[in-house]
Amino acid sequence: MKNIWVLIGIFCLTLAVTFSASAQKRIDILNMSAGTVVLSYSGEYSDSGWTAMNVFDGNPMTGWSSPSGKPNGNYFLVELPQAYRLSSMVLDNANAQESGYPGISSRSVEVWASATGPDSGFRKVATVQAVKGGRKEFALPQGTVAQWMKIVVATNWGHPTYTELMEAELFGTPIGSPAHPSLTGVYRTNYGPLSLLQQGNLVTGCYQQGTGIVSGAANGRVLNFEWRQSGNHTGTAMMVLDSRGKVLNGVWYNAGQTAIAGEWVGTRDPNLQASCTPPSATVNSEIKQSGRAILYGVHFNSDSSKLLPDSDATLQQIAALMKGELSLHLRVEGYTDSTNTDAYNLNLSSRRAEAVIQWLTQHGVATGRLVAKGFGKSSPVADNNTPQGRALNRRVEIVVIK
Repeated sequence: MKNIWVLIGIFCLTLAVTFSASAQKRIDILNMSAGTVVLSYSGEYSDSGWTAMNVFDGNPMTGWSSPSGKPNGNYFLVELPQAYRLSSMVLDNANAQESGYPGISSRSVEVWASATGPDSGFRKVATVQAVKGGRKEFALPQGTVAQWMKIVVATNWGHPTYTELMEAELFGTPIGSPAHPSLTGVYRTNYGPLSLLQQGNLVTGCYQQGTGIVSGAANGRVLNFEWRQSGNHTGTAMMVLDSRGKVLNGVWYNAGQTAIAGEWVGTRDPNLQASCTPPSATVNSEIKQSGRAILYGVHFNSDSSKLLPDSDATLQQIAALMKGELSLHLRVEGYTDSTNTDAYNLNLSSRRAEAVIQWLTQHGVATGRLVAKGFGKSSPVADNNTPQGRALNRRVEIVVIK
């Protein structure tokens, strides 16, 4: 009998350790969803499918290629979400085009780190050899602290014209507090001037002389939003701003399409004349225009239906809208990404929709005017293969039903 209790104790301890380990999953900090920004790079292949930002998109199926004729001496300069004490880095060549272009994989890679700024304080902390057509994790020297990283792809495995790198990942422990500059300003982007207005964590914007409208919310320097162009052309996007408030990285998706539709990047230009004025309202205008709205300002604890305090600003807008339009009835819809089982996702999305309704009824909206519905991972608005897309898919929407 004593041995049975010992075995039970060992089993329980093993179970506890397993749950603890699963609860402490490592987070790759070298992607846009985490808050990393690509500040500059040496070049990229002219085909837009092989861009520098692909190295940091969390998807090893998409990658970067060097410009033709420059296989050696390429670099990427990135800013991390904040200062980190770094532990390891992953370089992934597993999906490089070795079968058609032998030796195209990155080989000798230098890792430079700075805790001072993007223009100074760099020191080389490691030179590693990436695997030809494979993936490998490298430990970084103990005590490596950085907020800015320069990754130099010094050589490849022998291809004379091109070098590829599919993905880079970075792991570490955050130090101190991140800087959160306001997103308000005018940016010179690859789609023309973009004007953004941040009020609290809510952000609105406009582009293309006002025919394009942006509405969403910032979580630190990361902005998730819905865009609407010429009335009925819609989609979602994520952007992240560097700590100096200058460089903007972004990716946008078309409504109903789960593959990346394009990059949306730019720099803040204080001398650039705004071509339009961002709207001050967010939920009201979207509801009136299309009868639905994505509430990227509504946030929950991870794997939980507990609303975070910064959700109040968005929820107060909905409550005010319903108090001003007494005939309005809404369905609150919850959606998740695809990282868990269908049953789990459906349950979580339903509980999150119910949590929003509970908040609204506690703030003066009649229960009979609201309906909750969870949709789980169905109807994604972005690519579930990347952390950026998964973040956009984890959302709450409201739909007019009367």
